[in-house]
Amino acid sequence: MSSNKKIGLVACTGVVAGNMMGSGIALLPANLAKLGSIAIWGWVIALIGALSLAYVFARLGTKNPQAGGPIAYAGEIGPAFGFQTGVLYYHANWIGNLAIGITAVSYLSTFFPILNSPVPAGIACISLVWFFTFINLLGGSWVSRLTTTGLILVLIPVMSTAIFGWGWFDIATYKANWNTSGTTDYQAVISSVLLCLWAFVGIESASVSSGMVKNPQRTVPLATMMGTALAGAVYIAATQAINGMFPASQMAASGAPFAASASLMVGSWAAPIVSAFTAFACLTSLGSWMMLVGQAGARAANDGNFPAAYGQIDKNGVPRKGLLLAALKMTVLMIFITVMNSGGGKASDLFGTLTGIAVLLTMLPYFYSCIDLIRFEGASMRNLLSLSASILGCCFCFIALMGAGSLELSGTFIVSLIILMFYALKMNKRNPPTFCNEEIKKATL
Repeated sequence: MSSNKKIGLVACTGVVAGNMMGSGIALLPANLAKLGSIAIWGWVIALIGALSLAYVFARLGTKNPQAGGPIAYAGEIGPAFGFQTGVLYYHANWIGNLAIGITAVSYLSTFFPILNSPVPAGIACISLVWFFTFINLLGGSWVSRLTTTGLILVLIPVMSTAIFGWGWFDIATYKANWNTSGTTDYQAVISSVLLCLWAFVGIESASVSSGMVKNPQRTVPLATMMGTALAGAVYIAATQAINGMFPASQMAASGAPFAASASLMVGSWAAPIVSAFTAFACLTSLGSWMMLVGQAGARAANDGNFPAAYGQIDKNGVPRKGLLLAALKMTVLMIFITVMNSGGGKASDLFGTLTGIAVLLTMLPYFYSCIDLIRFEGASMRNLLSLSASILGCCFCFIALMGAGSLELSGTFIVSLIILMFYALKMNKRNPPTFCNEEIKKATL
């Protein structure tokens, strides 16, 4: 690519911020309202952690580029960690897809109020998963082309709330909403970090290809940091404006937070339009990510880390069995979580559970990447910035794990250990030990 066609710092920063500010923020105000406006400290901690991770991935991407990102970086520490990371990363992606589906369903509740209840929402989400699975089985690559349009549509209400919502901000309402969690301030802040991190998940893929960028050694790390900071500023401004616009109880019960803010700012006619925009964005994103999950499973199968069925590609390049297996797993998990929440609550409760699981599964991949940067550059004054970012990134992973519930945390730990058991089995099949038989023969002579 000629240098005059490559993008500069401003354009690169815009791409980074745009890639991050998708449907991840659309339902967060409802979940954070259950904790209160004290969640602003969760956003600050999440932003510092995200900036640290952004620097880690930008540095690794320019100094030690590896195909596969976090999976490759973990593999540099040890093959077992690479295998573990690949499996965790794959499962975090398809679980995250369920959260996107629930966001779409929640905004559709503006038109169909029954969808704001857990059981109907769960059924609708499963239906959407299978619909887009079959679309992708038919070669639905057109969905990816609609994702950019969906991103623009969902950013309109988010950016509008972040900029203009302050005209309806009431400091008394904000103070009344400060801590609605029923727990201590410390517990509320720590719990909010895990939710806030959801908006930053995928930060490792935010940097555009260095081949498209002018002076990538300088531009990519700087644009990644600036783009992350810009996205974080929008997140904080939008959610804090909403905290002063509505009582926490009203927002916590809402299935479409930004539709509610648009309705207050410009009139009730805006709510269905914003809901339609956001639902469309989430649906196109879900369709695109379903195919990406299928392709990720195929790559893992080709590497020998997944069963061969995941890697079977049809004549159209579609991993049919991998897609069907992913949809089946999404269905089982969605049924389980829906049953757990069937006693009451809102669709946003399902969203909170799903995002918590997805974020926890990414913590080890992020942690290993931070460790790999320390391994690659070492600990010296010359690399003080890289070392500081890596340590902050590791600490941030610890804080996110502290904010998890005991069930989610135990499940993540158990799954991580089970993956290592499968790795040991795989290694045994690839390189079966022979020394035992030789020792037995020597002992019998």
